[in-house]
Amino acid sequence: MPPGTTYPEERAELDRVLASQSFAKSPNLSRLLKYLCEKCFEGGTEDLNEYSIAVDALGRTADFDPGISSIVRVEAHRLRDKLSKYYEGEGARHPMMILLEAGRYAPQFVKRDEAASVEGEKHASGSSPPVSDTLRGGAFPSQAVAGDSAVPTETVKPGSTDSEPPASPRQKIPLPLLVVGMGLLVLGVVAVSWRSRNNSSEGVPARSGEESIAAPLATSDEIRILAGYSKQNFIDRRGKIWGADRYFKGGQPFTTEQQPITRTLDQTIFRQSRAGEFTYDIPLKKGPYELRLYFAESQFGPTTFAGGGETSRIFAVDMNGGPLLEDFDIYTSAGGSNIAYERVFKDVTRASDGYLHLRFRPTSREKPILNALEILPGIPGKLRPIRLVAREDSYTDHEGRLWSPDCYFMHGRFGQHTAAVQNTPDPDLYTAERFGNFDYAIPVATGTYAVTLRFAETYFGELNSGFGSKGSRVFDVFCNGVTLLHNFDIFKEAGGANRALDKTFHGLEPDAHGLLRLSFVPSRNYAMVNAIEVVDESR
Repeated sequence: MPPGTTYPEERAELDRVLASQSFAKSPNLSRLLKYLCEKCFEGGTEDLNEYSIAVDALGRTADFDPGISSIVRVEAHRLRDKLSKYYEGEGARHPMMILLEAGRYAPQFVKRDEAASVEGEKHASGSSPPVSDTLRGGAFPSQAVAGDSAVPTETVKPGSTDSEPPASPRQKIPLPLLVVGMGLLVLGVVAVSWRSRNNSSEGVPARSGEESIAAPLATSDEIRILAGYSKQNFIDRRGKIWGADRYFKGGQPFTTEQQPITRTLDQTIFRQSRAGEFTYDIPLKKGPYELRLYFAESQFGPTTFAGGGETSRIFAVDMNGGPLLEDFDIYTSAGGSNIAYERVFKDVTRASDGYLHLRFRPTSREKPILNALEILPGIPGKLRPIRLVAREDSYTDHEGRLWSPDCYFMHGRFGQHTAAVQNTPDPDLYTAERFGNFDYAIPVATGTYAVTLRFAETYFGELNSGFGSKGSRVFDVFCNGVTLLHNFDIFKEAGGANRALDKTFHGLEPDAHGLLRLSFVPSRNYAMVNAIEVVDESR
């Protein structure tokens, strides 16, 4: 990819599409589209294949086998169909279109004026519409999709019911276009070679683990780094892009065993780490930030090969020369091994030199570790609101607020019902639930918080599958041991089934480990919750 290319028009079109109502209701397809386009902007289409897309964009685990699952081809079909319908309706007036050709994973950006001027020629020759000038040639090499014409739709994950007819047979390529294509392919190879020779100027992670190459000043207000990660990008369940390890000095990359990590749906974030004594020097623009450090203790614990547990790994973290975490024990803070744990800090600012300096230093025999870090623009004196919905994908409510997929939970099960929920402008927020005997450990910074729990009884009721009525479901809810709800009966308090009921509690504070622990304990049948909202009300 040529140096210094930013593709402002193409990025603007991608932003318009992702912000549209059509794609706001399809977070999985939005995540896939964003991943494919970002790969193209970076010149990384040579890395696009079913495995990388499944793991990096669709959240599949490292043992994903494209020979068994056709989820990538299915989702590509759905995305292609979604884009087509979008540009026929909501995006009909856009100056540019994003196309995903049948049998390809690399998207094309097509200018409408050029497409219209050659419409007749396109139909006559069978060629594709012209791509925007900045994206012609080797910047977007096409990637063939094996077996794309025969996609068994029954392998789609539950909830993904849309389907698309099989791709049409490949058209023959005219000889002149073939010659031009070969020439562009050569240019693409040259560009890739140039890119590999100049990796040192792009802040690519150092394989030795001693020091990353100096990276340019941050161009984005949001920074997400996977410590010890050597690939280009990972897109999480929220649709957020995580980059490879950078800005570090010291330590070594470390990969953990394939043990399931609880309290997260994004296993990739906790599969690798940086270990040792190391620092991060991250360039930031001026302003307050929110810092999130991600950890999981996968080496020590009674169920691990090394054994141990509490006190096995204790270390300190300094920020800009001052203490941030002292005598920090991941195992103790998380509550065990192989448990995702986040530590959150608000009102974080850069040092006088324009960098945020983080130092991880040992205070015991074992080395410090870090799985990931996230830096977000902050709200002075406040933590950004946390909104969770008991679903496997994101949800955007009627006010345009994004609710993240279910996270931070331990135990319980996911359930979904089809009942139409009343008494709310957002009925879809209440159609899925977590039920059982479970808890959430929600990471927050020091302060006081308002927690809103959202409920709707969509299982019991005369018209629902569980029948029953008042008294069919009774449970308690606690926050850090303090009772919030006792003998709580959703059906009774809401005035019947399929009615939204929200309960808000003020003045809640995190425990010593920076967590709001919400426990849902059943008395009769199972406890349940549809969504959780946490808002900082510190003064």
